[in-house]
Amino acid sequence: MNDAIAGMNRRSLLKAAGGAAVALGFAPALAACGAGGSSGGSGGSTASYVNKNLNFFFYTVLVETLERAYKDAGYAFETTDAKGDAGIQFNQWKSALLKKPAFVIANPIDSENLVPLTEQSKAKGVPVGIIDVPLTGGSADFTIAFDNRRGGEMAAEKTVELLIAKYGRAEGTVLNVYGSLSASVWRDRKEGFESVLKKHPDIQVISRPTDTLQEKARAVAGATLSEYPKLDAAHAPTDSLTQAMLPAFKSAGRLAPVGDDKHIILTSIDGNPSALSWVADGTLDASVSQDPVAYGQICVEMLDKYSVKGKAIPMGDYTNDKYVWKTAPVVKSDAGPRMVLPPYFIDKTNASDKRQWANVVTSWGLKEN
Repeated sequence: MNDAIAGMNRRSLLKAAGGAAVALGFAPALAACGAGGSSGGSGGSTASYVNKNLNFFFYTVLVETLERAYKDAGYAFETTDAKGDAGIQFNQWKSALLKKPAFVIANPIDSENLVPLTEQSKAKGVPVGIIDVPLTGGSADFTIAFDNRRGGEMAAEKTVELLIAKYGRAEGTVLNVYGSLSASVWRDRKEGFESVLKKHPDIQVISRPTDTLQEKARAVAGATLSEYPKLDAAHAPTDSLTQAMLPAFKSAGRLAPVGDDKHIILTSIDGNPSALSWVADGTLDASVSQDPVAYGQICVEMLDKYSVKGKAIPMGDYTNDKYVWKTAPVVKSDAGPRMVLPPYFIDKTNASDKRQWANVVTSWGLKEN
């Protein structure tokens, strides 16, 4: 999938945003966050985003969200694209530090190789934010991520529930396509999904790698359906890989909506605009939401309000009704303060909620290709 932003005028979109500040609030345990930029932001300082790639729409959304958030807080936005290469990303971060940015935010390709750069950044007085893929160590000022293991578990629990509804008991054949295991996000989703299914001995799990590449997911789905034409269910750890499997389902005559005898029980993770459409038309049984809009908005806010000013980010519950998930904990981790967004199901009951991140970015004019 080419996730370039189609038909957009970024400047006009930002103008339309009209300086809408990110409204953030903490539960009573934490101090409230106000609107507006810090002294660093108001001075027009540059801040950097070290991106992993633009292969998936999810990552395109992160770039757009961060650009908006940086500019709303008063920072000039600078970004790079490592194109999925961990070595390139490492060097891009080092190069960013030479420019003495107000802060650096990164979405790691590898959970370990960027760890030394957090210490180098700290030594230079540059705050660090990590989004999506937590590091295994180091000294990040703030990490915002998703409970990836729980997301995988929830997808598996939904699969078991639907198999029981189909057969009266937990049985059937389930395909799990999984992403590159060099990143903790894909390891956790795989382990979470499979840990639940292993509790049910009459469910056969076919677990196959894709290296988080759409072409491999498409090939794996096609080969699996040739081998198991009566496949009962399938799961992908991201909607972009789910999208890649659908043509294989169609070629095998198995792309059918919920309620049809040919329907393959299908679960996914992320909650892209396409996933909301698949839920609505019955192609997808459920997607577990992961919110990239919240990632970008909250990470910038925390660095701007606390880290840039030399203040420690407080621990405790964060609450904000602008997000469907509403409340998330900020906890201590081996790599510094971490906010863990709670997973929840997107299904027909809530797909149209305007707070769903997919509906937010659609209102901005972002489109999947």
